[in-house]
Amino acid sequence: MQDQIKESLRYSIYDGVLANMFATLTGGVFLTGFAVFLGMNTFMIGLLGAMPFLVTIFQLPAAYFVQKRGNRKKVSVRCSLVARTMWVPILVVALVPGPSASIRVPIVLVLIFLHYALGAASFVSWLSWMSDLVPDRMRGTFFGTRNMVAGAASMLVMVIFGSVLDGLKPLSSYGLPLGFGLTFLVAVLFGIASIGFLRRVSEPVHSSPAVRLDFAGQLLLPFRDQNFRKFLGFSFFWGFSVHFAAPFFPLYFLRDLEFGYGFIATLAMLSAFADLVGMRLWGKLSDTTRNKPIIYFAGWWAIFFPLSWVFVGSESRILPILLHILGGGVWSGIHLCTNNLLLRVSPREQRALYVSVYNVVGGLGASLGPILAGLLVQAFGQGPFHLFSWTILPLHIVFVLSTLFRLLSLQLIRRIEEPEEVTVGQMLRIIRSVRGLNMTSGFNFLLHPFINVSEAIFEDQEK
Repeated sequence: MQDQIKESLRYSIYDGVLANMFATLTGGVFLTGFAVFLGMNTFMIGLLGAMPFLVTIFQLPAAYFVQKRGNRKKVSVRCSLVARTMWVPILVVALVPGPSASIRVPIVLVLIFLHYALGAASFVSWLSWMSDLVPDRMRGTFFGTRNMVAGAASMLVMVIFGSVLDGLKPLSSYGLPLGFGLTFLVAVLFGIASIGFLRRVSEPVHSSPAVRLDFAGQLLLPFRDQNFRKFLGFSFFWGFSVHFAAPFFPLYFLRDLEFGYGFIATLAMLSAFADLVGMRLWGKLSDTTRNKPIIYFAGWWAIFFPLSWVFVGSESRILPILLHILGGGVWSGIHLCTNNLLLRVSPREQRALYVSVYNVVGGLGASLGPILAGLLVQAFGQGPFHLFSWTILPLHIVFVLSTLFRLLSLQLIRRIEEPEEVTVGQMLRIIRSVRGLNMTSGFNFLLHPFINVSEAIFEDQEK
């Protein structure tokens, strides 16, 4: 039995590596560049950015079905297979001559939506399956290793295919279609190969009892929990504020700053590397200070990232690199501690339900943000505008508004109650102490001036 579990976990790591490579090549800057190539406007690009969050609504019926009927492996494998091969008809519609753009673009959007919807159903089935397969004592180590290896593979393919698109682009009018066709077809091959390994992963006997409450009765449970309602409110407004701008950064890099795909891929690789390093720092710190102070402290940095990009010029290289490295480190803490906080404020016995409701509510906010931002940019037109000596682009307005929304929504985290939480000022004093956090040893002479100022600011707020 132990040998079977070890073999299954090894296959799961292979699956994770290949699935992440598929997701990398069909999302992010590659998807945005594809949308620009097809002539999509900013509203459509905002809609594309909203789709992964809109489809979280499908997690609720999928979770209910899986909990009631089982067959998690079958649901996950079949939904993943159809979702990933959906990119073949997407490419046929988008790249084969014939249909006009007015017909082609809506069909592509519908197919991409179906791809994300099937992926959401597959994910919730996979999560239930893996939670029973991976023993509790090694869950953190296993998923940490899996995510790290998969992240490294994603960085590699991002740089390779970013360079491929840059190299093919100047050839002729067929350069970009060839580049996108090659990139997405290779992604589909990665996706199918990952399913080959996923099918070899064993499925334990379904441990959840048969569902006796009706669907509506279960759905109301998280909303009756006062503290969890506060957490849902923060998740909704923070998701709205962050994703009001997030899907438009690749568009800003490609169209307004005229960065190449290779350089954008390099920036993403640096951000991902900083994320991996940051996970160790924030993970160890969260064991001591809990999660709220880290989210609040790191959130103050995340507030000003959109505004910072207003001051980046097309010739700038150092500032984009610094912003991505700092951003990777900051967002690793926010993502890690938000997930940890979710687990701490949700009851163990209904955790799957609480997590699904959190994904749907947070996803609703994250989907409304880019749709409204896309409409706003569409209303302003192409720009630019001139104010005194400043040149203002329509996306600059989105970045400024995102900064203001983040500033307001971050304050909602303070209303949530986390067991054994400490204040931000106490957290900063722990960071200052080498005895409290040994991993900062050797960097204290750099950290102390910054920590002294931060400590004074946050202690003044807490009073």
